[in-house]
Amino acid sequence: MRISTLLSVAALSLATSPACAPNQPAPRVIEPVVAPDGEDPTRWTEQIAATIAARGPVEHPVVFLGSSSIRRWSTLAEDMAPIEVVNHGFGGSRIHDAVHWLEDLLDGIEPRALVVFSGTNDISGDSPRDAAYVAERFDALVERMRALGHDVPLLYIAISPTPSREEHLATVLETNEMIARRCAGDPRLVFVDTATPLLDGGGRPDPRWFVADRLHLNPAGYAAWTETIRPALEAAIAR
Repeated sequence: MRISTLLSVAALSLATSPACAPNQPAPRVIEPVVAPDGEDPTRWTEQIAATIAARGPVEHPVVFLGSSSIRRWSTLAEDMAPIEVVNHGFGGSRIHDAVHWLEDLLDGIEPRALVVFSGTNDISGDSPRDAAYVAERFDALVERMRALGHDVPLLYIAISPTPSREEHLATVLETNEMIARRCAGDPRLVFVDTATPLLDGGGRPDPRWFVADRLHLNPAGYAAWTETIRPALEAAIAR
């Protein structure tokens, strides 16, 4: 349980005691995140602490959160200027890691919006998660953000179809479809289809958007992302 959660529980006890003013609203109680089987978000503890420590002063930034494609986005601030952004990517992370660490990463920030690229590492390797699992973790991320009091737009960047993980392409596309349907039902959620531009004419991942590892975007790939993400972000924060 986080320190902030313990404080919230203590505050609630005080608020419900006879000595507390009866007309004051009870403070929000934030429940701890329960990790599904097979998840170990604590492995990121040191990196999360370093990320938070390195963050400069910000007022109302757009927070970009996710795995290595966010962390490696070295031109993010330039690509989104003059929108103030914070890069909170941590490479190799899964979507539950984003749920688990969201409270810490947003502590002290009043974000204008949250932009998330996460789930790609769940659909990889010899034991990939299925589309339903990733979509359910997306639901948990939205629920967590709202529970923390951030009633702001959440933009979900589509999971990228990559040449190195082409064997999982069907699951990637199914996951994107499931999350897109969820976003369509909530005006505060935006599904950003960055996946389609990364496919070739035959519907396969196009290597020209990726570096030599065939997994991470090259500068042209990030430029393609920017062309899709920036207008969606501008529209979301203008509402």
